[in-house]
Amino acid sequence: MRKHFQDNYRLYGMSVIVLTVLLLILLLISSTDNFSIKASGLMPLFFIGMYVAGLIFTSLCFGELGNKQQGIDYLLFPASHLEKFISTLLVTTVGFLLFYHVAFFLAYQTMDSIIYTRKGVHIVNDLKEFTADMPWQYFYVVWFIAQAFMLLGAVYFQKYSFIKTIFLLAVFLFCLYLVNTVFVMLFFGKTLDEWYSHFPFTVVQIQKGATSIGEIHDVLIIPETLQQIFIFTAKYLLPPMLWTLAYARLRDKEI
Repeated sequence: MRKHFQDNYRLYGMSVIVLTVLLLILLLISSTDNFSIKASGLMPLFFIGMYVAGLIFTSLCFGELGNKQQGIDYLLFPASHLEKFISTLLVTTVGFLLFYHVAFFLAYQTMDSIIYTRKGVHIVNDLKEFTADMPWQYFYVVWFIAQAFMLLGAVYFQKYSFIKTIFLLAVFLFCLYLVNTVFVMLFFGKTLDEWYSHFPFTVVQIQKGATSIGEIHDVLIIPETLQQIFIFTAKYLLPPMLWTLAYARLRDKEI
């Protein structure tokens, strides 16, 4: 871990500066003089930036394995594969999130100062209401799942890992949707509202009949117990399982 930061602290420092400037530019572009800017209105940009920057950063973490000489140096470095993997995992999760939040905070404060100088008002801080009405924590849950998939892809694909992982993940999700579509069509038959009126293994919409006004629809949702099991799996089991697969692949890696 120490060697990693010694070799890359300049890169990370410059990355924070560049990321802050880019976020500031995007924040200024997204704002206009026609309305009072609220902090909650900036949250979509915050999460989009977190996903895009975080997944690209993770996809590059094992890039040296794509070069024979660099890959040999990496594998022969006097540290266990577990130590190397944990260092990379911490950098691409805790480290990235820390740097990203600092960069966004700096961009936010700079934007607030610019707006105050130009308009004489500050950005309205309504995050308390936003967090009360929006299940924001699930954006982080999904981010960790996506990061785990991307880390696994980075171990398997040293070149163009971001594009390859996104493509394979999209294919997997599409096949999963098709499997669920076949299942619900066989199970519900003609009572199924439309072939696409479902969400894999959780929700399906069916027809209950028709009246003079129109068709009557009903939405079937899996029991609360299964919902909690799925949520628990997504939160606490899926990312560690994917990280374990990535470590197993790294341990068996050959140049």
